[in-house]
This record gives sequence, structure tokens and C-alpha cells, in this order.
Amino acid sequence: MISVVKLAKVLLLTVLVLSLELNPVWSSNIESDELVNWAARGNFSRIKTLFAEAEHQLELEAMQRAYLVAAKNGHDKIVQFFLDHGVSVQVRDERGYTALMYAAEDDREQVVRVLLEAKADISAENGDGMTPLLLASYKNRIEILRILINAGANVNATSNKGLTAVMLAAQNGFQIILQQLIKANADINSRAENGVTALILAAQNGHQGTTRTLIASGADINAEAENGATALLLAKRYNHKGVIDLLVQAGAR
Repeated sequence: MISVVKLAKVLLLTVLVLSLELNPVWSSNIESDELVNWAARGNFSRIKTLFAEAEHQLELEAMQRAYLVAAKNGHDKIVQFFLDHGVSVQVRDERGYTALMYAAEDDREQVVRVLLEAKADISAENGDGMTPLLLASYKNRIEILRILINAGANVNATSNKGLTAVMLAAQNGFQIILQQLIKANADINSRAENGVTALILAAQNGHQGTTRTLIASGADINAEAENGATALLLAKRYNHKGVIDLLVQAGAR
């Protein structure tokens, strides 16, 4: 005699099976979730199997989500697979991020190469006005930055707050990033929306390396922000002695 519990399980399973057969939307949602999950994990074989066994065309939105997730996690073969199956290289998520932005931000070199080969928009901006190059600079992605510069990225692009890649590198002490940008003829004296320069940001944060590089490259050592602050004033305010010495030796006042 079948128990009540077993009978309940059988009935529940029957309902689930019938629901999947009668409600293609539910079935499609399950497939969509699986697609994104396998893309995040980098399980290429499961993704190909899902495509092969699908009884209908997989939802484009799910493919786009999976494509962006694959790019963020560095799965270049999966990224290429989605591109080959009709996903636009320029697709964005709700934050305005493209696959190239995610790949640049998360240091996914091979994915960046695949996307550039597919003509990804190298100048696209997310909701904060950040381009792939700005994101690479902000995250200290040295090789990604080099690839983007060689591909023609604008080294003087600005975020919504007027921040440049040079400023982002300077304020975070990213010496190699800063040197690459200067080598690519980036403007070292441009100003953000509040009037700060890269040198002011470097001094404020106590970064001797980027301060030294900017001084040697001809940065305006006496530039003032909108509130009147200079690199030397801020270095003194935050007691960054090494930076103070560099600025004074360079003639800052």
C-alpha cells in the first residue's frame, strides 16, 4: 500500500512535468537560468548541449545575460560561441556595462582580444561615464590598458565626474599605468569637474611614485582646484612628508 508521503511526491512530480509541457515560458525560464549558470562556470560543453537539445529557440535576453557573465568570468570560447549565435557584441546590462567593460575591469585579456576582434565599441561608456580604458586604469589592469591603447582607445576620455585615466592612476598610486598613459600622450594637466588635477590627487593620497612621475613629465605643480587647494597644500594637510619634499624641491609654493 502506497504511503501518503509517496503519493504526494508522485502527484507533485506529475504536476511539475505537466506544467513544463503546458507552460513553455516556465520551461524557457529554467533553460535561461541554466544557460547563465553554465556560462558563469565556464562549462562550454553543457552550453552546447543545451543549445542542441532545446526544442525551441533560446530567449535572446537569456543569451545576452549569459554572454555578459561569460565575459566577466573570462570564458573567451563561450563569448565567441554567443557571438556566433547572434548575440550583439555591443549588448549592455542595466548598469550600462558592455562585455568589453566587464572584461577590461576584471582583467580578462583573452576575452578583450576576442571582443576587439569582433569590433566591440572601445569608446562605449557605462552609467558612470566609464569607458573600458578608464575601468582598466581604475583597476590597475596593466596589460589590458596596453591592448586598449594599441587598439586606439581615447586616453583622454573622461567619466561623468570629469576624471581621466591619468587621474585614476595618479590617485591610486598605479605607477606603471600612469607611465603607459603618459607614453601614449595622455594629458596630465586636465581637470575634473571640481578643478582637481592628477598631481593634486596623487599628492592628496600620498603617492610619491605617481607624484614624482607627474612632476618629471611637466605637470603644473601649482595648479589650484576650485576650492583653492594645491598639491602642496593637500600634502601638508595630510602630512605626506615624502610628497611634500618632492613638491618643494620642484618649486611648489
